[in-house]
Amino acid sequence: MTRPPTWAVAAAIVLATTAGCSARPPTPPVTTTCAPPITNQSARSPVAATATGCTSLKFTAAGTYTVTVEFTAPGADASIDYTLVGAGGGGGRGPGPGGGGSAIGPSTTGGGGGGGGGAGTTITASGTPLPAGTDPATLTIVIGAGGSGGIGGGGPAMTGAKGHDGTTTTLRGDGLALTAAGGSGGTAGQGGAVGARGGKGGPGNPPGANGRPGSHDTAGLPGAGGKAAHGSGGAGGEGGAQPGGAHNGTPGQNGYAVLTIHGAAAVTSSPR
Repeated sequence: MTRPPTWAVAAAIVLATTAGCSARPPTPPVTTTCAPPITNQSARSPVAATATGCTSLKFTAAGTYTVTVEFTAPGADASIDYTLVGAGGGGGRGPGPGGGGSAIGPSTTGGGGGGGGGAGTTITASGTPLPAGTDPATLTIVIGAGGSGGIGGGGPAMTGAKGHDGTTTTLRGDGLALTAAGGSGGTAGQGGAVGARGGKGGPGNPPGANGRPGSHDTAGLPGAGGKAAHGSGGAGGEGGAQPGGAHNGTPGQNGYAVLTIHGAAAVTSSPR
């Protein structure tokens, strides 16, 4: 696709963030102008910048954001490049040598390691048009939160022992309806008294690794989370060889997004 020349495109982009019911708004994105020379601007306070080439917005904190593209010249047009990454899943819990309740009795077999969480999916494209027919063009981006790691206590695995799934990262508005899936959480390992199997890694891109089984007086090793540039999965928890030696899974990373809007004339960004 051939982009319109930069002199033919005039747009003003206003960025605001919404935090729902949270007492603290999400961290604002980092705003960068390109061609002319790049300048990094943290949008913790209202800032303004000019660009004859493009404006890039990088989002790393989970939350909901609104980007408004205002066309300031008749018939102006703009295009957008985007990279969206879903959040990583949390790792599963690694239990201790118990896991079967008081009726099972003590065990000398270590618990299995928890499975690692899967990494979130990445989707990317460039040159997607933002037609001036809708003025202003309003885009809503939601950055997914990383899944929490599996937790639990002694005895039978608790309901929270599986790692939680990472949530999706989405971009909506002006004809765009995009979703980058989050990675799945890893499952918990088994207690030593009830099998000591390792947990399964959560599906993702890439998936998490399986945990290793426990053995006599030896804890099962945890599975690694799916590794990616952004949205990695969390590692599983190591099994415990001694009573009370269980380990919770680690959380997955938040999602991520970069939006680059070509032809922007001015950028104003401020947290709502």
